[in-house]
Amino acid sequence: MKTENFMIINSENGQQDEILGKYLYYSLPKLIIKAEKVKEACIQTGFPISVNENISVTDAFRSATGEIRDRIEKADGSEKHISRIYCRDNKRVESDTLSRELVEETLFESTNTYRKLANITLDKASGEMVLSDVDYSSDRDIRGYFSRAERLFELYQDCVGNRSIETMAEKYVSGMQAIGISARGHHYFVPKAYMRKISLLEDFMEAIAKENLFSYADNRDAKYISINSMYVADDAKQRGKMCREFYQDIGREIDEYQRRITSLIQNGNSSQRILDRWELKIQSLENKKREYETILKQDLSGVDENFSMLRDMCDQFKLRVKSSQIFGVAA
Repeated sequence: MKTENFMIINSENGQQDEILGKYLYYSLPKLIIKAEKVKEACIQTGFPISVNENISVTDAFRSATGEIRDRIEKADGSEKHISRIYCRDNKRVESDTLSRELVEETLFESTNTYRKLANITLDKASGEMVLSDVDYSSDRDIRGYFSRAERLFELYQDCVGNRSIETMAEKYVSGMQAIGISARGHHYFVPKAYMRKISLLEDFMEAIAKENLFSYADNRDAKYISINSMYVADDAKQRGKMCREFYQDIGREIDEYQRRITSLIQNGNSSQRILDRWELKIQSLENKKREYETILKQDLSGVDENFSMLRDMCDQFKLRVKSSQIFGVAA
């Protein structure tokens, strides 16, 4: 949905009975922040979602090598040749090392070509990175790319990046009973009853932005996190639009729940604790549906069949858990 389709009330003095909720949007620059600084920001602002401070060397390695990206354009008469350089995974095997290869992808109209430039390998025990199998015939700065990966690897061993911050923000936003808006990026509708909680997310984002260690080569500002919220009018037109967004959002959640429960069943999982957690998650989703029926002032029975299928799948998981407990006692 395009954001201009919302009727926005840009006034802090808007009458509460005219407000359906708030449209929330945030955009993150590239982030590399010390985990301890994120923890401090949580404490200082009272942000209730904790940061994961247990950063493994493999996570740091993947983050560092994932940052190695370059785009090279070269003119040849009237024709322009474009190449991209990045790291991609090698086959995963049970080993004391983790390997990724540095590749050059050259773009053509129908079929791109790939050239291996080197391997970048992590020794999990020593925590050291090694450059090997270098293509010395290439004129690319392979050593330079590796040196950048080494610097980032050292940094990422006690830092978190965008994925961690996004996870923290999404957990907080879900606690506001928000629904995702079908637009690119982080767009949400937050019901009126939870609007006051947005300011805490704004405070947290502002605090961590000051600690961003990432810098752009062209000296662009890397510390600004864009976060904005605007009032959405409470009228039939806006409720209709939000109803459509609700169906899309809840449908995505139910599909994801079904996929994950199916995976648990197929993998033979029989944990009572995991079952209890999933039953609570489904109950919470059903409560969210009932709450939105009140917010949007309409029946949302269009997802009842989806919920029924999800419950049936959870019941299958429950039977597996009970069967495991019975046979476990008998044994």
